[in-house]
Amino acid sequence: MKNKHFYLLFTLILFACQDQNANQQMPTFKEDLLELKDYFHIPGLAAIVTKNGRVIFEDYLGYRDLENRVALDSNTLFPIASITKTFAATALMKLVEGGKIDLEAPINRYLRTSDHFPESVTVRHVLSHTSEGQPGSFFNYSPRFFRLTEVLEKTSGLPFEQLLRDSILFPLSLENTIGLTNQSRLDSLLPRLAKPYSFYGETEPGHYDFGLSTSSGLVSNVRDLAAFDRALSTDGLLSQSGRQQMFTATAVSTGNSPYGLGIFVQEFNGKKMVWGYGQEDCFSSLLLKVPEDGLSLILLANNNLMSDPARLINGDVTYSLFALRFLQHFVFDNKEIPEFNRQEMLAKALASGFMGFGDSTEWDKSRQLTKTTLERFPEFTRYGNQSTLRLLNILSTAANLREFDPVMVELGEVLLSRYEFDPYTNIYLAGYHQAREDHQSALHYYQKILEPKNTQPFWYTIEALDFLGDHYKDRSPDQARACFQRIVDIGWNISGKLDKAKKELQELTPD
Repeated sequence: MKNKHFYLLFTLILFACQDQNANQQMPTFKEDLLELKDYFHIPGLAAIVTKNGRVIFEDYLGYRDLENRVALDSNTLFPIASITKTFAATALMKLVEGGKIDLEAPINRYLRTSDHFPESVTVRHVLSHTSEGQPGSFFNYSPRFFRLTEVLEKTSGLPFEQLLRDSILFPLSLENTIGLTNQSRLDSLLPRLAKPYSFYGETEPGHYDFGLSTSSGLVSNVRDLAAFDRALSTDGLLSQSGRQQMFTATAVSTGNSPYGLGIFVQEFNGKKMVWGYGQEDCFSSLLLKVPEDGLSLILLANNNLMSDPARLINGDVTYSLFALRFLQHFVFDNKEIPEFNRQEMLAKALASGFMGFGDSTEWDKSRQLTKTTLERFPEFTRYGNQSTLRLLNILSTAANLREFDPVMVELGEVLLSRYEFDPYTNIYLAGYHQAREDHQSALHYYQKILEPKNTQPFWYTIEALDFLGDHYKDRSPDQARACFQRIVDIGWNISGKLDKAKKELQELTPD
């Protein structure tokens, strides 16, 4: 009997030691963050993880000021870019609950300017990024969101910044969340702001963007954002019904979009995730909630590489290595989950593909990861999306790896079969065919970008107009002039195309 008890005790101790050794071998969340911070050349990274509103992880890695080696701390402020949208959506939903805004009403009812939308565009459409093309038919992360500034100001009778203060910032005592409204405000905050940086092969000082709207413009720190997140999980700001509306994926003609009202919503491996991200030229941010587990992650960084490589604008947070590390450490006990492993390889491949623009040796890593993923998970038309297509686009065009051409073309056509005017799918396919010197195919996809009415100009609009302007120069000068004139009217000098359009107009205009 004693031997039996001894054996049982020995077995328990053995398993306990094995578990302890396994835990010691597994990198900590901080170690993973440091590895990602270094890989993406992020000077400073602030992080908080909360569970049921209680902080279970908080750290400040790297520098607020890289040149002078000034470390980050809890008082450091970062521009949060598009996470401002979630604050704006919350303020708007408070007005909905107060009976001042009807989500189903035409947005024109609440606009003061003469620049109106088609009458079929509702407040809900703009708030859910489903206002373009045929309203409600598809998701496209649109710059139109800033027009909600007018809606809020007209219905509340307050400037947007004052509305945020009265309805959210003051009630929650968010003293570190401030609108970066102008140069004077920027100057007053400089002693506490993280310095901006960019990385294109090497780290260089960057710039701040200022101007506050419903789309962007707030600065904050991780503790304030954690308090805001906590209030979003309770009745601190909205009723349960209001929160549920925000956190429910919007139904569109092809199923559900990846966006609710002012925030992304998706499911991964049986878990609902609610999240938002920010991206400016020199800053990035992430807020990720797993409501079922009461868990939230908040990250702030002083370059754009926490967001940009993952192409979060497409609505899939599982292409973020930062999000995956959080999910691995805090959400999923079983690490051997096929869907998780697939997304981890794709996220690493996309990150390597993006970083290859600064270090071409990264493209070989991306190639190997993509090849392995496609071999292990060959049903790419089932799981592939615009972010997958972006990965294939980089490998086929920038890295000039033709082995992925058939996969890219097939996936692109599958995505367009769901919505033929999707601008990101069309721009990726247009760029691919342009790189392959297939002018007619490139022309087809660029024209698809410009074909729908009721759209907001964006960077892909400029690319399409520039291509068509060059195409028509010798064939139809009037059409060429119309393309270049529209670029001038939009006024964005993306990749020097505004300056080019002005020059082309001069050459095409008769004396």
